[in-house]
Amino acid sequence: MSKNEFGAKSYEYAIGAIKATSHPPLTKEQFSRLEECEKENFSKLLDEFGWAKGIEGNIPTRIEGEFDYAVSFIKDISPDEALSDLLFFENDAENLKLFIKGKLIESDVSPLYDNKSTIPLEILRGSVKAWDFSLISEGINDDLKEYENESDPFILSVAVDKAVYSDTLKKAEKKSRDLYEMLLKYGEAKNRIAEARLMSLGINKDSIKHLLLPVSHRSIETEESDELIKKEKEKISLLISDLSVGESFAPIAEYYFLKKEERATLRRLYTEKGV
Repeated sequence: MSKNEFGAKSYEYAIGAIKATSHPPLTKEQFSRLEECEKENFSKLLDEFGWAKGIEGNIPTRIEGEFDYAVSFIKDISPDEALSDLLFFENDAENLKLFIKGKLIESDVSPLYDNKSTIPLEILRGSVKAWDFSLISEGINDDLKEYENESDPFILSVAVDKAVYSDTLKKAEKKSRDLYEMLLKYGEAKNRIAEARLMSLGINKDSIKHLLLPVSHRSIETEESDELIKKEKEKISLLISDLSVGESFAPIAEYYFLKKEERATLRRLYTEKGV
């Protein structure tokens, strides 16, 4: 399959590449088999599925390598880099938090920089040092300006998550209504998961609101967490599936979020089974 006649990337090419990839997301049926298998069969089953083909190392290394592949693959095939970059907002937030914490402890955290971020290393480092994020985003700069003298890493972490998510939502609203709606509902589900986890630790729900992403959500009524968290994670999976019905960019977003979910689930199963 070729790109268009001028050599530029196209959605037709991207969708074809996703359908033909040798690194597809694991299916629900495959996850069910992994859930039920004995720990000694876990690795064998993954190989049987053809998962992480060509990626060497132990299971944790292959899990990260497979996700790294997915990110590089999306960046390579996407016809609209500005749109596909919005998918990586959580990586951007994690890198930004990393460098802010590095500033607090006066340590060079550059070796820990995650290249799945859309923010170049030097811009990230310089922005945090000067506490001026305008080269990253004016919206993020405005949201973080008041925290320049803050020294509590937890407060800073919450502020970064909110700022990056808000900025991503605004950009998505301008570029893709479908992606905007998906990210909005994604944020609502993440809020309910966070609220359930915090309440299970005995934290009063009235003191949780300032920790949540800036989207409206229906507050949970009980402190029961496991079932609610499972339900909200299933909801996120459905949101991702629904997105594929929309515009031509949707299959790219769907592939990314399914690979992201795959990484999280495999990490959990690996830990639970004590492989």
